[in-house]
Amino acid sequence: MKITDIQFEKMSFRFAQPMKVAFAEISGMETLFVKIQTDEGLSGLGEAAPLPFVTGDNLDSAWAVGKELREVLLGRDPAAIGGIHRRMDALYHGCGAIKCAIDMACYDIASKAAGMPLYRYLGGETGAVHSDVTIGIGTPDEMAEKALEWIEKGFTILKIKLGEDIETDLARMEAVRRAAGPSISLRIDANQGWSVKDSLRIIPELEGLGVGLIEQPVAAWDYEGLKEIRQAVRLPIAADESCHSPMDAARLASMRAVDFINIKLMKCGGIYNAIKINAVAEASGISCMIGCMGESALANVAGMHVAAALDNIKEVDLDSVYILSDKRAHGGFDHEGGKAVLWNTPGIGVSLD
Repeated sequence: MKITDIQFEKMSFRFAQPMKVAFAEISGMETLFVKIQTDEGLSGLGEAAPLPFVTGDNLDSAWAVGKELREVLLGRDPAAIGGIHRRMDALYHGCGAIKCAIDMACYDIASKAAGMPLYRYLGGETGAVHSDVTIGIGTPDEMAEKALEWIEKGFTILKIKLGEDIETDLARMEAVRRAAGPSISLRIDANQGWSVKDSLRIIPELEGLGVGLIEQPVAAWDYEGLKEIRQAVRLPIAADESCHSPMDAARLASMRAVDFINIKLMKCGGIYNAIKINAVAEASGISCMIGCMGESALANVAGMHVAAALDNIKEVDLDSVYILSDKRAHGGFDHEGGKAVLWNTPGIGVSLD
């Protein structure tokens, strides 16, 4: 099988409501869809959804790099995904989002050729995952109200964005816990917003509120800070922006700096590298979660397949599909609240309008 064409299309999506995090407010996104065609009539879909302050690229750079990658990949076997990545990496360092889109489309083709849904092609047994849903930064009352809205929709795990001053952050969490009650699982994402000192002050208070996980409390570069926090507190500490590659995962593991690594396909360049990061983490006794940024159902459902296939992915944060007001990418799964069941159609199973 050979790649005969790679096509690119830009699309824009809006969130139902803006999402405020520690370093930005995001009201929507632009994404780049990729379609790979082959000489055997099979085609695959992928998505590049860069977030410049996380991934270091944007839609224009993804488009430009994608056009150059197209020239070196024409005529190649899309199922030989290791070779696809070697050629992409030889041409450009980084550029995770566009590499992710091409990787995703190749896996879509390979699993279609095998006649399997992607999660089974990757070795998974059942296509069921359970995701949280994210609540952005607001006033304590606003965040409590949003928590109730999601609980009424059937979600039982809430991810709460914090990362401003710790007194206000603590008030936010107290309001959310009062509204949610004791049975709802809560996890925190500070998005690099705290110092080590502030983290050590607030995390014991959050533990008293029944929080289950603290994600990226300090700056992405501060591996020593992550380690210091992990050694001082009992709550599990997760790296997100600190881990883009298998090499980052190895460094975090060797330092014993975290309990979890949040894998994001757009950061690491797709499924191929996500599997590598998970393997490094699993061999080191570190659990993984899989997350997302501003993505359509295509990338979100691809992430669900990865989560369903890899036993070491213990937590799932694939919720942008639930907060988009525009669903041009659709299908691939059914859900009740955060409990999703993947379709058993070959490939990823998502189609585009």
